[in-house]
Amino acid sequence: MKILAIDSTAIVASSAVCEIENGAVGRYCLFTLKNGMTHSENLLPLVDGALTAGGYDLSAIDLIAVSAGPGSFTGVRIGVATVKGLAYSGDKPVCGVSTLDALYRNIAGMAEVICPVMDARRHQFYNAVFVNGVKVTPDRCAAFENIYAELKAIGKKVLLCGDGAPLFKSLCPDDGDIILPPVTCTDQNAVSVALCGYDAFINGKALKQNVLQPIYLRASQAERTLSERNNKDK
Repeated sequence: MKILAIDSTAIVASSAVCEIENGAVGRYCLFTLKNGMTHSENLLPLVDGALTAGGYDLSAIDLIAVSAGPGSFTGVRIGVATVKGLAYSGDKPVCGVSTLDALYRNIAGMAEVICPVMDARRHQFYNAVFVNGVKVTPDRCAAFENIYAELKAIGKKVLLCGDGAPLFKSLCPDDGDIILPPVTCTDQNAVSVALCGYDAFINGKALKQNVLQPIYLRASQAERTLSERNNKDK
């Protein structure tokens, strides 16, 4: 099946058209841009580039997959809104997938324990833990100290991935058991989003575009500030 995939949850924007059969990627075309949070300007050109360079038309696409979060609130909203628009115009089914699941797919099989991490500010990280290919935690937002203690308790080397990996590693106290991946595996990759979307589709989790929702995991900074202000006024 032909899948159009999009990820704009972090500083990297990525779009790919992948032909996937029996869980394996065949022909694909990937466009990626790392140029700051300019997704409102660049995401649609990346989508058009992947379609055009790959020789595809939206009418030939069977499924549109998007990394629905967690991640940058603005980036998540842009990605989900873009996919809703494309799916509506082309009458296509959609799959929203976890950013952390897609990051894991970048390096699946490279280590026994893998932990995707994304910077959520204030020494907090969006994260999940995979052991021997099994996701053993839900997606969550947690403080560095709590995640680090949990990873140490596993008692094995842990391979990080995601845009938060370098920062997370820098906070670890001289720890050789917390490992960074090759730099090419750190950032978001729409091909991995397509693979997660394929898995969701074959498991009956495809949606109509109007049902697709972003995954935030926590309140936005504006919402937290308002809540703190209201609490002070009580």
